[in-house]
Amino acid sequence: MKKIDFVHSIIKQIMTLLIMNLLFINPVAASETDIKPFVKGSFKQIQQKHNNKAYIISFWSESCAYCMKELAMFGKLLQNYPDVELVSITTDPFLNAQTVEQILSSKNLQKIEKWVFADDYVERLYYDIEPGWRGELPLTYFFDRHNKKRKHMRVIQQNELISWLAEQQIDQ
Repeated sequence: MKKIDFVHSIIKQIMTLLIMNLLFINPVAASETDIKPFVKGSFKQIQQKHNNKAYIISFWSESCAYCMKELAMFGKLLQNYPDVELVSITTDPFLNAQTVEQILSSKNLQKIEKWVFADDYVERLYYDIEPGWRGELPLTYFFDRHNKKRKHMRVIQQNELISWLAEQQIDQ
């Protein structure tokens, strides 16, 4: 019985790596709006990429109604603030790219940076993002031009977001 479980575990790991390779990993052909696999170290990679810029990282899930409300607000607001950089990260492991695109497009967020959790053991990713985080959503991080991070748990109110944008001197 243990041997069968071990073989199944190995097969699952190989399939996961193969799927990641086929669906996500192709740095030469990847564009800014392609969906990228979010693995351990991705949170730091995103921060390094956006170093010294004001930007927002939004964690969400397909089954989180509050997240959908927040994404819709981001979509409406970004029409008026096109210079805002928004990074979308879905915490649903290996959520199919078509579903991610469909959700974000319905919120007018098709041109933002997109990531999908790519680890069956999501707790490893939670810990890598913030050691005390247990996956509560929605979760949003605001980074100012000086790389100072502000964490926001719960749905963001539009006036809070506009206030942050004003602090960053991001104009309409």
